Amino acid sequence: MHLAFIIVFISCPLMHVFAETSPWTSNNRIAISADGNPDADADDVGATPMTLAVLAKAGLQENLVHYDFNNFLEYKRIESDQNRMWQSAMGGQSRWGFDRDRFFDASIDPEGAVSHLTMEINRSTAADPLYLIAGGPMELIYRALAAADADARQHVKIVSHHDYNEYFKPRLWHRNWNDIQTLVPNIGYLRIKDQNGNNGSGLKGSSLEDFSWLKEHADPNLNWVYKRIAAGKPDVSDTGMLTWLLRINGDDESVTIPEMQQWFGRDVIPNQNGTSDTPPAPQGVTPKVTPPKTQKTFEEVDGKLVIEAEDVPLTDQWKVENKEPGFSGTGYIRWMPSWINKISHQHQGVLVYKLRIHTPGKYRMALRSSHRGAPERDKWNDCWTLMGLNPVHPYGITRKTYHSINQQQFDDDAGFTWHTTHDNYGSVAKKEGHFSTPVYQLDEGDHYFWICGRSGGFRIDKIHFFKEGVSGFKSDSEPTTPILSVEEK
Repeated sequence: MHLAFIIVFISCPLMHVFAETSPWTSNNRIAISADGNPDADADDVGATPMTLAVLAKAGLQENLVHYDFNNFLEYKRIESDQNRMWQSAMGGQSRWGFDRDRFFDASIDPEGAVSHLTMEINRSTAADPLYLIAGGPMELIYRALAAADADARQHVKIVSHHDYNEYFKPRLWHRNWNDIQTLVPNIGYLRIKDQNGNNGSGLKGSSLEDFSWLKEHADPNLNWVYKRIAAGKPDVSDTGMLTWLLRINGDDESVTIPEMQQWFGRDVIPNQNGTSDTPPAPQGVTPKVTPPKTQKTFEEVDGKLVIEAEDVPLTDQWKVENKEPGFSGTGYIRWMPSWINKISHQHQGVLVYKLRIHTPGKYRMALRSSHRGAPERDKWNDCWTLMGLNPVHPYGITRKTYHSINQQQFDDDAGFTWHTTHDNYGSVAKKEGHFSTPVYQLDEGDHYFWICGRSGGFRIDKIHFFKEGVSGFKSDSEPTTPILSVEEK
């Protein structure tokens, strides 16, 4: 086994299928769920037509029983002239004669995509398993599995190669790989190594020049694939899950771009009566967003919200502890992944605090947190946070929020303090700078504040939201504010 498989086995004991050689056989069905939404990584814009080209080259149009794309559910409306994935997916569908009824734009018809995938899951048996390639977040897959027959979903085998697909949530109340394991403990899982590769060992190119052979090929449909890659980025790494599944490179887990070129050869791919006319993209649909249900609502009084961190249901590897002195309430919460120094990918250990604001204004936020006993000052010291129900952009809106003590305080074994700073990245860093003070404009009404696990070992005791100008901010003596149950809403 490669080291990657050993690590996955240790950290995810519920995964029960591990193999360097694909178990797929030529009569097995294949389903694919991909993202590619405008705010997502642009690699799917090229990976989708490349994946369809591989299936067509192998003559497997009938084996592809489901393809959904733009699978960031409840996300954003995509206007027809901005729908890159429609051009990539439906262009490939029409060119190589794939069944039109098996393709779903999840940004337009999420219910249809879920229902169709559920139907294919329900066809699954030991003799007829479904190989489901996860090329995007897993909420759509979760919904289909939840609606499927319990016996049938035992015969689904999910293929993945990256933490992003397994854990990222376009909306923080969505479900990911952790939730799928809970729903179907014995589901098949084939976690292969990251297909992005380094030093030319995968399908992520350094420039469009790496794919010039497609541009120069005798097959006009492969010329079109080049144009779709150019419309996104020179990265078709998600295709690597399919090439591994089909074993086009023998027992190797990954295929390189030159090996892919050699495999395609010079012949034109039979198009199965396909046509180069891509059907026009339909008008975008504004998604219906259903806010998460919560057991409690934390009520603001006189411009103050004082919350014990442990007063919400914990998820994943969050634990309640009371070993470190100086905590309030019944204890503090601590993020405890399998490896104490692990940095967890967004979005695991999602905690939601529903806030009811009566006095609108700018509110300062602070976490009473600790990373006492950490091996270094930059270990065990942060989490992810987000305010609001807005879609989660993959590159910056979810904040790294950390216990910002200095080296002297760390050396003095500071323990719990209110030192809290946003460590920004991506689009937020460009707008607000690398570091910023947590402040939110909160209007009257209900708001949602999210905490996700990030640094193993990080501890949170209390949370403060204080309107600017209101005294008591970051004071240990401030009592908790009221908690309303569901019945008191």
